[in-house]
Amino acid sequence: MPRQPPPPPPHPRTIFSKFVARNLQSDYEVYIATEKNISFETPFTTELASLERSATRTVETSGSKRLLTNRLDLFVQKKRRGANANGGDDGAIPGDAYVRELCHLLDVMGLERTTSQKTFHKAFLRATLAHIYVLIVTPRRWGKTTSVGMFVAALLLSTPEMWVSIFSTGQRASSGLLDMVYKMVCAVPGGSARVARKNQEQLFIKGDEVLDVRRLYSYLSSVQGASFRSHTYT
Repeated sequence: MPRQPPPPPPHPRTIFSKFVARNLQSDYEVYIATEKNISFETPFTTELASLERSATRTVETSGSKRLLTNRLDLFVQKKRRGANANGGDDGAIPGDAYVRELCHLLDVMGLERTTSQKTFHKAFLRATLAHIYVLIVTPRRWGKTTSVGMFVAALLLSTPEMWVSIFSTGQRASSGLLDMVYKMVCAVPGGSARVARKNQEQLFIKGDEVLDVRRLYSYLSSVQGASFRSHTYT
């Protein structure tokens, strides 16, 4: 007699037949296997609980990041509303006063900043506060040089003993950027009187104290690769 083929496997609906629960947030459905007497309720519910805890932590972390990101915006909004009624600094620490002065100087240089330039300056300020670098990549004629010049000028005029070093791709760009910073310093009322030294690579600004000198160095950064020559000996 010919061998009988094995019976077909049971339909999945017969294995997972009893509906247990449905999680509305993750769209997971939990069933209990009845035919093979294997319960999937415990591992699935455990996994769902873990996913829910992870989602809660993610939301809390995202909220914290949004809070940290928006604190600078709130500070700028508070600065624009002005100081308190008696004209004081409402208990701000010296660093807050420096930031407030820097933001004020960016608005009194005689230029109306574009939306992109305001974004640049906000990134510059965040990078300066955290002591990290910021990289901006934009097309040509997008206001990068002017934005850097305005921000560096405001930084020198507002922060005691500040040293800034800028490396440009060429001599013309290096000199042009230093001239741009000098122009922005002079655009601020009383700024030209604070210039202590200016040459092709340096711009020194006098601070409030005798020993307080803010320095800007604008250097040429030319990347040179090693050259190899082949020699033939006979």
